[in-house]
Amino acid sequence: SLRRPYRLPDLSPSKGGQVADAEAEFRRIVCFLQDELWIPIDKRMPGRPFEYDMHSFPFTPMVLVIGNHSSGKSTFINKLLGKEVQDTGVAPTDDGFTILERRTSSETEDGPTVLGCPENRPYAELQRFGQIFAGVLRRKRLILPQTSQMPFKLQIVDTPGMIDLPVNENTLSEARGRGYNFVEVVRWWAKRADLILLLFDPDKPGTTGETLDVLTKALSGLNHKFLVVLNKVDKLDNSIDFARAYGALGWALSKVIKRKDIPPIYTMFNEGMEAPAGHESLPLEKFVKKRAEVIKEVLRVRERHND
Repeated sequence: SLRRPYRLPDLSPSKGGQVADAEAEFRRIVCFLQDELWIPIDKRMPGRPFEYDMHSFPFTPMVLVIGNHSSGKSTFINKLLGKEVQDTGVAPTDDGFTILERRTSSETEDGPTVLGCPENRPYAELQRFGQIFAGVLRRKRLILPQTSQMPFKLQIVDTPGMIDLPVNENTLSEARGRGYNFVEVVRWWAKRADLILLLFDPDKPGTTGETLDVLTKALSGLNHKFLVVLNKVDKLDNSIDFARAYGALGWALSKVIKRKDIPPIYTMFNEGMEAPAGHESLPLEKFVKKRAEVIKEVLRVRERHND
């Protein structure tokens, strides 16, 4: 028999007709349904079809930022936060997954703490990826300046830059690579994210190695969630270079995204978040507008999450 871990409140007019904390009551009900109904039923079904698809409740609205190394992911995030939080550079500078949240107090949690703390219920499923993954996971709760565009109750997940390292199902190959199944980890985050930003650098507009595996496996069936961004267009000297980079990215995407029409490609740049002077060959003011569209989609994530 099932026992509710709470008492249904009396909502009759004589008792006030309302719940003292409606959000907390709703959370208790959903957690009960997951723990006492959904998970036990899944365990009894052959093959546990829902084991890796469960979205533990509650889950904060999330933006997942992925891309090749040196594609400007961390720089874009820092500009959005209004604070230098993530390391940036031309070479790969970060090999981990970082959850970023705006809070009223600052705190950094390592991976084992994020995965093991009872109040971090949504992340418990990540324990199956092993200790090596736990070692590259962290969460940063940040006090941000008043001018920051980053709202409260929104998570941004910064990821390791993808490199030209073919992913192999062989355990030995995986251990010599990142030490955990990178594609499966990205798949876990992608299925729970409300928006996925996929950034490319004009110098590396192709899809090879890990990028190819992520597009064909981790993001399979999630095309409706991601925005393709060709970043750093201010580094291009002229319209011919821009056409080559845009065309190369479009051609590469057409090989892995099996659709008649490829997704729209947003073209933008990070430098100062304002159009730099001295570029007369490219209409950078147009790219500023595209960047504003990307930021608008990021800020709309909470609305999408509720929908």
